[in-house]
Amino acid sequence: PLDADSDDDGLDDGVEIDNTGTDPNDGDTDDDGLNDGDEIDAGTDPLDADSDDDGLDDGLELSETDTDPTNPDSDGDGLTDGEEVNETETDPNDADSDDDELSDGDEVNTHGTDPNDVDTDDGGRSDGDEVLNDGTDPLDPSDDAQDTDGDGLTDDDEVEIGTDPTDADTDDDGLEDGEEVNETGTDPLDTDTDDDGLEDGEEIDDYGTDPLNGDTDGGGSSDGDEVANGTDPLDGADDVSVLDGVFKGGNGLSCATAESSSAPSGWLMAALGALGLLSRRKR
Repeated sequence: PLDADSDDDGLDDGVEIDNTGTDPNDGDTDDDGLNDGDEIDAGTDPLDADSDDDGLDDGLELSETDTDPTNPDSDGDGLTDGEEVNETETDPNDADSDDDELSDGDEVNTHGTDPNDVDTDDGGRSDGDEVLNDGTDPLDPSDDAQDTDGDGLTDDDEVEIGTDPTDADTDDDGLEDGEEVNETGTDPLDTDTDDDGLEDGEEIDDYGTDPLNGDTDGGGSSDGDEVANGTDPLDGADDVSVLDGVFKGGNGLSCATAESSSAPSGWLMAALGALGLLSRRKR
């Protein structure tokens, strides 16, 4: 009668008796590893050791697996957290444990592939490639489309495109052929797709410029010229371009080129010639 919270679980005895239905003399009424007060805070049921019925006690989910004790499938892959921890040994917080582009649930429930093995049949193509791209059987190694150079394009695809199926980077621009075809949209047969003086790989990996746009910042100078001149190809304000014989800087100022300022114009030469002719006649 002198202690409002007899079991020190964070809930007053009266609240446990009148509201939560928990035992005011047992700090963890459902024996799930969480005291009753913590369960109320977490939104779990202090009278149910496994609030989401996923096969893992609430306390285990919060203290060890870091899964959501109120969601039976924390990563939304089609397998319950308990199945992933106790049966398939996949990551309950990663929908695609082996990163083969197929969810763990699809691998187990639909395709029969191993959600912990990127290439279940060891045929040379990932399970995801076989199912999503090639239309082959991820459980039969004999039908795997070959990717000799491992660049993400099958040998047949490379022959059709014109790339070298034995060279992962046919144009030697620093990007693999598969990356160019499937991700960046650049030409795997052209080192410099946008003809700006920078290789496609340099643009993506070194400068952050667009390999499909010769002047990424729209400032008037090509990305390659900016790199060569020491200006920033991502800042249009510092571009220096040559237009009609005039250097035009990003500050709006312009000056004539040395060639245009030193060479006399045609009308001036004609005038000087006429003056010379008059001078000779007067003599």
